[in-house]
Amino acid sequence: MQRDEASEESRLGRSRRRAAGAKLGLVAASVVFFSLRVAASLATVAGHARHPIRPLAAPPRFVRTVRQDALQAGILAPPAASPGVATAQS
Repeated sequence: MQRDEASEESRLGRSRRRAAGAKLGLVAASVVFFSLRVAASLATVAGHARHPIRPLAAPPRFVRTVRQDALQAGILAPPAASPGVATAQS
């Protein structure tokens, strides 16, 4: 009878240690997850001042294509001279 009580106690002790380990693992995972979420929110906050490594600009190929298209459409070219205005003598 004593042997059964000892094995029950050791089983209960092992299960309690497993439960404590699981709780500790859950708390540690929660802390890591919370820390990552805080870091992500601070990195993406709208009012956060950012200093880009290089100024933002359109890619050179895009700029070249837009200029070429605008010149072909006559948007950037100088306007054609209007025909001379002739006034009639009264």
